[in-house]
Amino acid sequence: MLTSLYRNRIAALAIELARDDPLLVKEVIARLRQSGEIERDDLVYLDRIADRWIRIAEENRLKARPCWRLPAPAQAVGVA
Repeated sequence: MLTSLYRNRIAALAIELARDDPLLVKEVIARLRQSGEIERDDLVYLDRIADRWIRIAEENRLKARPCWRLPAPAQAVGVA
């Protein structure tokens, strides 16, 4: 019982991290695969979640309108 609760909490934390910083998650997974610490098919679900959040962030960035505008250049006073 305690083990399953612990595993659920770890999984929830990993998913939250994939949402908050998907590039970090993908980088860590790539390093673990390259070093041989995990198999190629391990953490695929987490990799997919990270990809999804990267795509969402990119779509939001493309849709976003600038919420500020640069002020008009100040007119120089007394300059001819």
